[in-house]
Amino acid sequence: MKSLFLNKLPWLVDSLVGHAHYSRTYANFLKQRVIKPCFDSSRDHSSHATCRPEPAMSDGTDFNFPRYTQAIVREIPNSIRLQSEGFKDYTKVYVKRAREEHAEYAQTLRDLGLDVTVLPADEETPDCVFVEDTCVVVGNKALMTRPPCKARRKEVDAVEKCLKSLGIKTHRMFDKKAILEGGDVLFTGKEFFAGISSKSNVAGHKILAETFPEFPVHSIPVEEPEFHLKGMLCMAAPGTLVVPRNKWGKTAWEAVCEKSEYTYKPLWVPNHYGVNCLHINGTIVHCTEQQYPKSYQVFVETMGGYQRVQRSIGELGKVDAGLTCCSLLF
Repeated sequence: MKSLFLNKLPWLVDSLVGHAHYSRTYANFLKQRVIKPCFDSSRDHSSHATCRPEPAMSDGTDFNFPRYTQAIVREIPNSIRLQSEGFKDYTKVYVKRAREEHAEYAQTLRDLGLDVTVLPADEETPDCVFVEDTCVVVGNKALMTRPPCKARRKEVDAVEKCLKSLGIKTHRMFDKKAILEGGDVLFTGKEFFAGISSKSNVAGHKILAETFPEFPVHSIPVEEPEFHLKGMLCMAAPGTLVVPRNKWGKTAWEAVCEKSEYTYKPLWVPNHYGVNCLHINGTIVHCTEQQYPKSYQVFVETMGGYQRVQRSIGELGKVDAGLTCCSLLF
């Protein structure tokens, strides 16, 4: 998930911009929402049937969150320094340091028991390190995504080849009106939350629902300057969602509460970038104390029942990357 710079303007921005902007944005989202709260073509939709299971317990024990055994990461190309989608004139990625942090990140995945496949970098695809965007994997099935940036679609081909070699059945998106990136797709173990953003649209969500008919897909509005859902909503643990205390977090949380029949716990963090984290088989990988001390402290005080690992990919953060961006877990 990738974020932009305005993380330090939480409720102040909301008050300055005013409630009217939020209302207009959300109203526009409701107009374009074509996916019903539960989209499941495989089940009986008679008046006596329901396509959602019974609500899970709020402690998360019934969420069936996946246990991972494999991870795919990809090396960082030199071209990311000046050609990334997230490139800004006022900041440049120091590639040597980014690679050091990325190697530590990959080692963390190994330390947590995952078999890590490392794909080589491709200088023609500056953002290829962000493998999360290329597909959505659940079980032994993967939906290969369709990024709106044509240059990034080459990344999808390389990852698909790797997934097939690991025994994953892949599905492609052929609707030219559909766009989808993995940074906009959050799987909770029971359902998908999918961002409506500059990177993903309702047509893409529809294909996601068709590919995984056993799980409801709920569309969540992603407001600018954020452009991926996982910049304002992430899984800290089964049944627990990390949300920033700002305008964008408020929008996402209200949409979750409106659409889902499950009971989730919000974990409110003060820093926008502190949201993005990974939950891997009972361990939470989250921001470091040095990066975002207040968000770090929330994880320490609230998630004491879980093993925790603090990890930074700060250099890649300069092009709006988060922890989830750099791996595919399955």
